[in-house]
Amino acid sequence: MNDKLTPRVHEALNRQWEPVYRSCLHYLVSWTTRGRKPVLRDRHVLKLRELIPALCDERGIDLLEMAVTRERLHLLFGLRPTHSVATAVREIKSRAGLELLSLFPELRVRLGGNLLWDDRYSVETVSTARVDQIRESLRSDRDPLAQAS
Repeated sequence: MNDKLTPRVHEALNRQWEPVYRSCLHYLVSWTTRGRKPVLRDRHVLKLRELIPALCDERGIDLLEMAVTRERLHLLFGLRPTHSVATAVREIKSRAGLELLSLFPELRVRLGGNLLWDDRYSVETVSTARVDQIRESLRSDRDPLAQAS
């Protein structure tokens, strides 16, 4: 290494290198309850509004906005380029579903089984220019997928 560098630059070069992420990929993800049955009540929605942000913080997912209806859930979140959207969705769906079913056993009866969410989900990539538009759409009562397109 060049010893003619200033001490501050020399010290910075000797530290452990860590990547700096300047980019964030944004996704709008939606999924429904099993059979699209409108089983989510106000108490379930309130619990989901607590659970999902905590899960996202735990996993390093940048949750920007969330909308929950009686049978559908929409999430707008950002991921680092090294993260997989499929893994993020799988973790959120599984952990939130298991937690809701353990706290509210009546959901098992209404859905007739052990699964809360449908297997399928939709993912849409969101450009930085459209993030604010989709956030506003999720805050309103309109269908966010129809408004965002």
